[in-house]
Amino acid sequence: SFTGPKGLIPTPCHRLRTPQLPTSADVEFCLSLMQYETGTMDKMANFSFRNTLEGFASPSTGISNLSQSSLHNALHIYMNGSMSQVQGSANDPIFILHHAFVDSIYEQWLRRHKPQLQAYPEANAPIGHNRGYFMVPFIPLYRNGEFFISSKELGYDYEYLVEPDSPFQTFLTPYLEQARQIWPWLLGAAVIGAIISMAIKGLITLGTQKKKRNVEETQPLLMEDENYPHITYQSHL
Repeated sequence: SFTGPKGLIPTPCHRLRTPQLPTSADVEFCLSLMQYETGTMDKMANFSFRNTLEGFASPSTGISNLSQSSLHNALHIYMNGSMSQVQGSANDPIFILHHAFVDSIYEQWLRRHKPQLQAYPEANAPIGHNRGYFMVPFIPLYRNGEFFISSKELGYDYEYLVEPDSPFQTFLTPYLEQARQIWPWLLGAAVIGAIISMAIKGLITLGTQKKKRNVEETQPLLMEDENYPHITYQSHL
């Protein structure tokens, strides 16, 4: 959660900007906002999930309020020190924990509202923030819009967001795990079995052909018929 160390006291100027840390109710209101962006992706956007989560809009009304900081911004300011400085906040160990939690809120919103890619601004956003722009300075290069998807599609999940399995799936999981561990052996056995079957079939076919050929060779060259003495080679034309 956003709850910080109890012994940490913000400076007087910080108390004015951040009178309290965000609450669960603030997070829930933010998640209820249906639009990812409502303006030009700036601090003045109202009823914008992005702007509210970032901390430039009130987490109780969704209206932009630059005199106070909330949600994401609130903890940066409340923690004071390096965390309150944009240039150096990433050097604070708390930064990773804080942003992982903020990302999980973003993930909850994506799962709840399932927005289309078009919901992410294609133009008029601040420099570097349009949908088709590359995220810098990260390598390899990815566009902003490529991350407007659930974390599950990117190969990771948040433990507290994992959906419980159905009873049938719970029953089946250990067996699937065992099958996953032994599938190379099963595949190998299947291949060997197929080879042996083909070899046996080939031997049977070869034996059948030889037997048939031997039977044909024992037949007389000419028909043994009662009219045999009267057969001539003359043409009946």
